[in-house]
Amino acid sequence: MKKAGLIISLLFCAFSAFSQNDVKVRFGVEGGFNMSKWAGDYSDIYGTSFKPGFNGGGLAEIQINPLWSVQSEFLISMEGTKTDGGSITLCKGKKNEQTYQIPSEVDAWYFKVPIYVLYNFKVGPGRLSPGVGLYLAWAFAGSSKSASTFADDSYFRQVNETIKNDYKDNSQYYTDEDKHLMDLWDKCIPRRFDYGIGIKGIYELENKSLNGLFGSLGVTEGLTGCYNLNLMFSVGYKFKYNKWLRTTYNTGILEYNP
Repeated sequence: MKKAGLIISLLFCAFSAFSQNDVKVRFGVEGGFNMSKWAGDYSDIYGTSFKPGFNGGGLAEIQINPLWSVQSEFLISMEGTKTDGGSITLCKGKKNEQTYQIPSEVDAWYFKVPIYVLYNFKVGPGRLSPGVGLYLAWAFAGSSKSASTFADDSYFRQVNETIKNDYKDNSQYYTDEDKHLMDLWDKCIPRRFDYGIGIKGIYELENKSLNGLFGSLGVTEGLTGCYNLNLMFSVGYKFKYNKWLRTTYNTGILEYNP
């Protein structure tokens, strides 16, 4: 959370500068390749590996000054995880022993909105822009074991409900290790809403024939539930800058000024 607090401070400073200066805004499109997995406790207990996916959408970049800019993206991102496909067994060796299979693959489709503070400097025929930021995401689809990943009747929620009901009736058979596994399973139920932190590097060409073309590498890490870890490679195009000015009376309304 300290990392998130630092990034929020940077974003606040950037928008403070935005409110006081004339800035340039431009828009763009991008698309690319993901490698994602669930990290944290889920990975330690059940074993996870990266699953391929893709992302695509639009972006808006606010150029505060020649060195600093803020970029927000509006993406559809296919993420999820692969697992070892094993199982967990509760009350091992007792009469109510139960074994539950771990889905070998989980799909998750997100609307994802990251926002980055970027530092820009000249490198070769273009501009390099490393940055840090935050993201919000909402899952609108996904599947695991032929059931929706996020629905009330998802495989994860069904198993979780079964375990809790059994525990109510047979708590005397559950060891501390069993209770730990129960807590982990409950914690790692996929939630629709996700948020986290990210880092990104963008290289944009600035010569006449290829001006606006860019490639980017980034990593985002979720701070909820399964700690969704996502590696991203994207290419795209940014259109020419338009200039936006504050009103004379500083009302906070943006006016277009070509």
